[in-house]
Amino acid sequence: MILPFVREVLADVEKSPGFQQAASYLKQRRGESRPPAGRIRLSGLVSTAKSLLIPYLQRAAGAPLILIVPDNRAAETIFPVIQSFCELTGACNPQSVVKLPAYDVLPFENMSPHPEIQEERATALWKISTGAASIVIAPLAAAAMRLRTADHYSGLARIVRRTETLELDELIQHLNTVGYSAVDVVEMPGQYALRGGLLDAYPPEADRPLRIELFGDEVESIRKFDPGTQRSAAPVDEVVLLPLTETPVREEVLTEIHARLSGARVEGATETVRSSLAGTGVTVFPGWEFYANAGAESTLFDLMPNAVVFVNEPSAIEAEQDHWWERVVQRHEQSLVGKLATPEDIYLPPQSWNDLVSHLRGGSLEHLGLLRIARAEEKLGLSDPELPDQQLIELTTQPTARFHGSVPAMVEEVKKLTAQGQRVIFAAPNTGEMERLADIFTEYQLPFRLGSRTPAPGSETYLDETAYFSGDLTTTTIIRATAPEGVALPESRLVIFGARDLFDESEIDPPQPLRRKSKTAAFMSDFRDLAVGDFVVLSQALCAAHAPGPDSEVPIERGRAAAVEPPGRDRLGPNQSPRKESHERHG
Repeated sequence: MILPFVREVLADVEKSPGFQQAASYLKQRRGESRPPAGRIRLSGLVSTAKSLLIPYLQRAAGAPLILIVPDNRAAETIFPVIQSFCELTGACNPQSVVKLPAYDVLPFENMSPHPEIQEERATALWKISTGAASIVIAPLAAAAMRLRTADHYSGLARIVRRTETLELDELIQHLNTVGYSAVDVVEMPGQYALRGGLLDAYPPEADRPLRIELFGDEVESIRKFDPGTQRSAAPVDEVVLLPLTETPVREEVLTEIHARLSGARVEGATETVRSSLAGTGVTVFPGWEFYANAGAESTLFDLMPNAVVFVNEPSAIEAEQDHWWERVVQRHEQSLVGKLATPEDIYLPPQSWNDLVSHLRGGSLEHLGLLRIARAEEKLGLSDPELPDQQLIELTTQPTARFHGSVPAMVEEVKKLTAQGQRVIFAAPNTGEMERLADIFTEYQLPFRLGSRTPAPGSETYLDETAYFSGDLTTTTIIRATAPEGVALPESRLVIFGARDLFDESEIDPPQPLRRKSKTAAFMSDFRDLAVGDFVVLSQALCAAHAPGPDSEVPIERGRAAAVEPPGRDRLGPNQSPRKESHERHG
């Protein structure tokens, strides 16, 4: 629980002249005053300052906000930091921050995206289409991908409420098309089991599976249950059965895809071709997901028509765009698909995407202080200094000092900043790091206060007791938040130290949700992580490996270890023996 005084301290960021100018621009774009032309440029922002400003910009705009980043790695890095600042500032609900990842493979490679990527995209698109997303972080490739309409994505999930009527057969059919697997006992996300009037389901993002009990067609009760013991626990009033894929496996979708890709080999009218394909049966194939939306007119921006769009580091986006599009075109040329499906059918081409974004309200977030650079060039008498346009707003933000584990240096810096009237905040990623900081402050007799407390009465921890004895009259605050890097904001007289500033590579990685994967996702994740030479244990009997002879086979029994070999390599590894007796047994 974040204490109110933390939000009061951070509120001074909103009152800074630079942010007030940006907020005024966004309000004008909402129609509260005359709308100016062009997009806004916010410069002079270090990485943590961008994450801090995003919730305030969204609140000032009074509309959803889309942040475009170069790739999935950039999205994964900034996502937990923005969530933390949403909670610290109170400007936005952290649960409404959504990350829409791009596919981890390119089209025309005959490879399907990773199941976890598909699951995360499906959930994100459902939240976006239903208006549950306030801030969306999207890599360039995800923002350029052609999508279906909002009605399609809003129908990917099913909401089951107690006392309401439920069409069980229709629900089971829907679960099968959006990626769920029918099992006897539900243990992992993405599974369901039907036993008479009981339906067990484990939707993505749920902490536990849920048991839906029916009385006829009416939902009598919904309860969470322990997947280990299968015992029912806490009752709930409703459950959202989120999808595991954004491309439901439906016959009409697969027929459309096969008709498109068979256009050069099957003669006849379009409807005749589709009827012929449907009669012979159509199935999925590696990479079919890319063709499901081929030729669609919508994009992410159409799903959020009122959103403000900010581009993080336009120069980095431009470089990534050139590299990414070159790879897509190259894969298309190598695939020999030709005009049956082009890169433009799957993505907005760079020029079209750039033109579209240039007409959307919002702006860019940039690190370099462009205005200061231009003024310095002008002061130095350089010829023709490039003065930025009127929409450039420069905010003064600075990186914080790095102490590399030197506690005395940190103590001296805190004393100096406090003496100057600066408010100092230390962000710790977990309770252990907070206790570590509390011990240091206590040992060096630096008074501090906690910006977050244990919410449950009577459950005070060591941190609460330490902060009580240290007093609450100091300006130095310890909070629990994900902020690896720090930021100094001179205009707001505020310094936020990140976890890496003091302890370098300490336990600062953002915590990942402890959620059990579906069997398919777990298998594919392990399978794709294998490298040449890695050893695996085969759990299924009677697998065969080819020996040097073209027709000879060596049986590998259950539980034996085998090494992963590169394609085309038909010999055993240096530490392996072709004889069964030499294989080492594992458990």
